[in-house]
Amino acid sequence: MKQIIPSECHLRVYVTTKQEVIEFFDNAVHMQYRHTFSYGESMIQLLEDWQEEDEALLQETYEYLKRREQVGEENMGEWNEILFSFQHVHNPFLYLLVMQLAPLLLKSFYNIDPSIVTDFRDELDKVRADAHTLLFDCLSPETEDIYRRYWEIWKRTPMRLPSVRTELLPARTRAAFNGWISPAENTDPEYLYSTEQQMVMAEVCYPKSVQELYVFLKSTYLRRAIRFKRCQLCGKLFAATDGDRTEYCSREYEKGKTCRDVGAARVYQKKLLGNPITRAYNRAYKTHNARIRYGTMTREEFNAWTAEAKKHRDACQNGEISLEAFEAWLKK
Repeated sequence: MKQIIPSECHLRVYVTTKQEVIEFFDNAVHMQYRHTFSYGESMIQLLEDWQEEDEALLQETYEYLKRREQVGEENMGEWNEILFSFQHVHNPFLYLLVMQLAPLLLKSFYNIDPSIVTDFRDELDKVRADAHTLLFDCLSPETEDIYRRYWEIWKRTPMRLPSVRTELLPARTRAAFNGWISPAENTDPEYLYSTEQQMVMAEVCYPKSVQELYVFLKSTYLRRAIRFKRCQLCGKLFAATDGDRTEYCSREYEKGKTCRDVGAARVYQKKLLGNPITRAYNRAYKTHNARIRYGTMTREEFNAWTAEAKKHRDACQNGEISLEAFEAWLKK
């Protein structure tokens, strides 16, 4: 089985107006993987959805390194299976462990201290704890001043971004919202210019640790005044930019429809059902429509009744007739 761990690699992260883009490069074989997230999603997923998946993979890696340390020999098949799992995880933070392992494997395939995994897990747990405070205490809708609240908590440990530089990037990156894809399209500025693609200037982070990646994302949310809310339909967190008053996220809720699509329709329906005038009209409409099926009313008669009923309904909503008078007319 061919070894799939990259020998020379780096992570590149940038945020556009609508996307968070995570790219993993294997320089040795010129391979690039890309995963795009909706705004704020990588932090949300780190906090809410990935811990169980992360823990299983980290434990598997630790146990393998421990066994190899004890027996003093390699099992290439098992090792490649673990690396294949890393290649298909959703959590971009885990790729930083691959970056730490890569130079060690170049020096020696034996005697890699398993504590590298436990240290990485501890760093990931610290970031999760910080992210929980960030999203729920600082960037929630209830927080009036996110900057003031943030610095009250972290004023003694200001954010430092040593691995950030400004680059030309594609204005819109094509990738998958449900997994890493490879190969990804070329994002070299010269190529983008030659193909007349729209480009933007953006900050790009090349993190070497979990903390660096986290601080880059965190500083982006703070500077752009992002709020994190609970979706009123699926219950998951989502990011809302300043001025976005929606209460529903853009995740797929049912086939072809997002929470935002379904939630808006339900709110509208609830609003209609909460109106006694609309309730009375809908009830009478269904009764008369059933008469067509039973043969006691023709389609032409039903259409004429509907037109007249709408006039009475609108008159009632405008206060021209009372609800009692409208209901009495419907019963005729």
